[in-house]
Amino acid sequence: WFVKINIPVTKRIIPPDLDIRLIFFLKFLENNKNLKIVKGDIRDLELLKKSIFNHDIIIHLACISNDPSFELNPILGKEINLDSFLPLVKLSKESGIKRFIYASSSSVYGIKKEKNVNEDMLLEPLTDYSRFKADCEKILFEYISKDFSAVVLRPATVCGMSPRMRLDVSVNMLTFQALKNKKIGIIS
Repeated sequence: WFVKINIPVTKRIIPPDLDIRLIFFLKFLENNKNLKIVKGDIRDLELLKKSIFNHDIIIHLACISNDPSFELNPILGKEINLDSFLPLVKLSKESGIKRFIYASSSSVYGIKKEKNVNEDMLLEPLTDYSRFKADCEKILFEYISKDFSAVVLRPATVCGMSPRMRLDVSVNMLTFQALKNKKIGIIS
């Protein structure tokens, strides 16, 4: 396996009989004997070539996530979130990867009037972050074959405790304010 995934999930899913490589490491996972940490960059094709060799599955979660972080450096955001994607997909297919799992985002739907948004709806991304996520989905689907399957996940924002709390997410920020201050501040 070749994986970059969130910390609580990763700590639970590392079985003792798998060879797992993690690129773009997080210090919270350093002490797991079943995990080989490869420090690197998603744009480094030579490193990726060495790291994905002899693996079956890629779970791709590397990105500059969320709009505020993306807007801090749009050029870097595009390099990480879009430009590096096609080379990785091509390399994966050439290297014999059997399944490519891509973490997209529910933000690819844009703003909908319908109550129940589903996968059959038109993608209407509103920002570069969500547009690049949608573009990567299209790229990945072009490479599907009998020997190379693709899965796209479009997770919504979730809340809850984590070693790396996302206090830029409104629901987490409001929960933190409620717990710490016993009140929630609204600025309008």
